[in-house]
Amino acid sequence: MIRTFRNRLGFTLIELLVVIAIISILMALLLPAVQYARESARRAQCKNNLRQIGLALHNYHDQFQQLPINYGSGAYDATNIGTSWLQQILPQLDQGNVYSRIQFGQPVANVENEQVAKTPLRVYLCPSDSIGDGLLENRANVGGRLAVTNYKACTGSNWAWGVFSPRSSPTSRFSNNTDGLEHGNGVIPRGGAGAPISTRFSQIRDGMGQTLAIGEAVPGWSRHTWWYWFNGSTATCAIPLNFEVPGDAATEPADGWHDNYSFMSQHPGGGHFCMSDGSVRFVSENIDGTVYANLASIDGGELIDEF
Repeated sequence: MIRTFRNRLGFTLIELLVVIAIISILMALLLPAVQYARESARRAQCKNNLRQIGLALHNYHDQFQQLPINYGSGAYDATNIGTSWLQQILPQLDQGNVYSRIQFGQPVANVENEQVAKTPLRVYLCPSDSIGDGLLENRANVGGRLAVTNYKACTGSNWAWGVFSPRSSPTSRFSNNTDGLEHGNGVIPRGGAGAPISTRFSQIRDGMGQTLAIGEAVPGWSRHTWWYWFNGSTATCAIPLNFEVPGDAATEPADGWHDNYSFMSQHPGGGHFCMSDGSVRFVSENIDGTVYANLASIDGGELIDEF
């Protein structure tokens, strides 16, 4: 008897299930690696943004012998006449075309200024924070969709409000003063209606590589975060890094800024900071609170261990 064999053209159900199981296992193994690679790329871009901003600060200081000032004048709304340090360094970031459109001495409500305030700038945005077009609503007493920033200057660590107050330093600039906004003991205080506070590198006596200059922020967690606004471009180290529980800025309590006028990051475990010497460090969110505060003052004379 002659037997004939037919070529099998398909999979059996068991074989198909085995293949699906193998593919699922491979995907489960590969997905974390892919996500890690993507986050590594985003972190690298974030660090590069901070390096560019830090270099811009140094170039600005070389030109004007001081760091850019940050201050407001008038009511805390669209009628305010002031400037942010992020405005001031635009020419050093090759954004002279944006800088030239700003009508200095005019309020945010000025037609041209309003358009500038709605201009998102890639160098001010961290790729790990999915902000979309870089615009968010309801920014600190000013309506409309405005361009935000993921990078804020360190106003210091003295503080008079919220859960982590009062805090001051007996030895640093504005000693024993808890007004960490208008009289912050850091590199760039927020400033106010009084005389703007300027800082020179020679005043950073704690060491340029041991003093925080710029850190990360998350606009979705704090309405006081947008690059054009004097009161949206600085943060304090009196509040721990990443302290604020993520929330909707549109429903943030009116007094919520007391505890979220701080540095925050979407990177797991901490956030990037640019030191005053221009170097960029990743700081753990578990850093000791005293060390974190000491890094924020320019001349407290504290001894800081490795962080």
